[in-house]
Amino acid sequence: MQNEYANRQNMHLTVLKLIDTPEHEAAWKDQKPTAFTTRAAQFRPLVQALTDLIAGQQTTTTGYAETKEREEQELEALAHEIGQTLADWYEENGREGDSAQINLSLTAWQRLRDTELIAKARLLHQKLTAALAENPTELADYDLSPADAILLAKETADFEKITADPAAAISRRRALTVTLRPKFAEVGQLLKKMDRLVFRFRRTEPGAAFAGAWETSRIIRDLGGSAPAEPEPAAPAA
Repeated sequence: MQNEYANRQNMHLTVLKLIDTPEHEAAWKDQKPTAFTTRAAQFRPLVQALTDLIAGQQTTTTGYAETKEREEQELEALAHEIGQTLADWYEENGREGDSAQINLSLTAWQRLRDTELIAKARLLHQKLTAALAENPTELADYDLSPADAILLAKETADFEKITADPAAAISRRRALTVTLRPKFAEVGQLLKKMDRLVFRFRRTEPGAAFAGAWETSRIIRDLGGSAPAEPEPAAPAA
C-alpha cells in the first residue's frame, strides 16, 4: 500500500478512536447538529471496508513472497542432497568433470539467482536421468532412483512457475489499489462534511473540547516514507 494511503488510513482510525471516546461521545452523539451523528454512523463501515481492502492487498504481496521463499528453499535443499550423492558416484567412477558441474555446497545453491538456480537444477536433472539410464544398479546403492528425478523435476517446475508469477501478483495488487482510490475519496468527502458541522459543537465546554480534539485527529501524519503529510497545527498565540 502506498505511504499516502497508509497515512490517511491511520488518520481515519484516529478519528474513529476519538468519536468512540466516552467523554467526547457525550458531546456529539445525538446532540445538535444531529446530522453529525448520522454521518458518524456512515463513517464507521466505510473505514472498516477500507481496512478489509488494505488487508487484502497486503496479503497478496506477503503471500507471494512467502510462497516463493518456501519453493526456493525446497528446491535448494533437494538439489544439494541429490547433487552431493551423484557427485560422489561420478568421482568413484573417475568422472571428476561431471562431478564438478553439480558438486555445490548448500550455500552455493542458495547464492544462485532465480534463473541460475533453475538452470543448474535442470542440469542436475539431466545428469541424474542419464546416470540412472546408464547404471541404475550402482545408483540404487547410492539411494538414487527415478523417483528422485521425478521429485527434482517437480520442485524445479514449481519454483519456475512461482518466479514467473510476479506479474500476476503485481496485477492483483494494482487492481486493489485502483479499488482503494475511490474508497478513500468517498471517506474524504464524508469527513469534509463532518468538519463543517464540528464548529457548532463549540457552543458548550464539552463540545469545544471535542472540536479541538477533532481538529487534531484530522491531521494526516507521515508515518514514514516519502508521502507528504499535512503540517502540524500552529501553536496557539500566548
